[in-house]
Amino acid sequence: MPTPSRPSLRSSTGAVFVEHFSTRELPRQDQFDAWRSMLADTIELLPTAGQSESFEADCSSWVFGDIVLTRTLYTNAPPRHWRHRPKSFLDHWCVVLAYQGTGSTCSPEILQPGSLSFRSLAKPFEGRAEDAEVLTLFLPRDFCRDEREALDRGHDLEINPALGALLAGHMENLARHLPRIPPEQARGLAEATRSLVAACIAPRAEHTKAAEVSLSALLIDRIRLIIRQNMASPDFDPEQLARLMAMSRSKLYRLFEHAGGVAHFINRERLQEAHRHLTSSRDSLPIHTVGNEVGFIDHSTFSRAFRREFGYSPSEVRERSLAEHALKPFGLSLNDARADTVSPDDTMSSPGARTEDTTAPSLPMPAA
Repeated sequence: MPTPSRPSLRSSTGAVFVEHFSTRELPRQDQFDAWRSMLADTIELLPTAGQSESFEADCSSWVFGDIVLTRTLYTNAPPRHWRHRPKSFLDHWCVVLAYQGTGSTCSPEILQPGSLSFRSLAKPFEGRAEDAEVLTLFLPRDFCRDEREALDRGHDLEINPALGALLAGHMENLARHLPRIPPEQARGLAEATRSLVAACIAPRAEHTKAAEVSLSALLIDRIRLIIRQNMASPDFDPEQLARLMAMSRSKLYRLFEHAGGVAHFINRERLQEAHRHLTSSRDSLPIHTVGNEVGFIDHSTFSRAFRREFGYSPSEVRERSLAEHALKPFGLSLNDARADTVSPDDTMSSPGARTEDTTAPSLPMPAA
């Protein structure tokens, strides 16, 4: 795992802490030693016979919660001989996803059997590799407290093959999206990752269920973000969403089969965003423009869809919101103002006289 204190590391700020180390800018004869030094806290890199003079490699690491993900790219996949450093101060578990191939462009299709492994840095381990790309998750030793004794007895454990592909896909998605994940989503990633790893190595029903629930919630959060980024386009549909999520349409439809379907979810997100615009004191856009900005070309179609979703029209919620904001500086609500306009005499009617309730019906607010 890269060490933050090393001067050759470049850091960037964001929702998730990021570090990057590369040997490319170093003299060829210094590249191997620099890479070996960078790995020194966890791995002892040993020279190999016939090793070339250059050793071009890049490593990026992302810290989210108590978990670290690293992505390592090797130019021309040089052969490497390595072993866990004895008496290392780190005792983390690591999940390693290695790709075979040359260069720095690999794909899941060339993932070889046995390339996803789980082992402890506290235990002796030695190996040889010619991988072009390696993703590694580092997890605290007590990440799965209820299985700690079983894990401590094992080493280089096999990963449940039924869930291994899911874990590999999760690691790939982390490497792809972590640099752009907002803080509120980053906080949930560590829990979801722990649950999925636990389900893979200790496949008890409760671990599997926890992993499915956590990952589904994260997927939906990611889907909601993509919808918001693209909802201004009237043509944005489930097919485009599946493509942007790098997810099969069948998997996407299964995810929303109990929520009215993918198209319904997209439409509801459009309407929720429109509602936020119409109730904002800082948003004075005309109602038809608000509809256009969330993907509705026709104003009447937007109004009908809005009323079906919330039970009232866009103009009604805009009028109510404006009135509420006007009364807010006086510490009053719209209901208080209506009550103040009715005098005690007005509440008394002669026998047989008809009274009319002129109070407008209260508009329910949508659930967050």
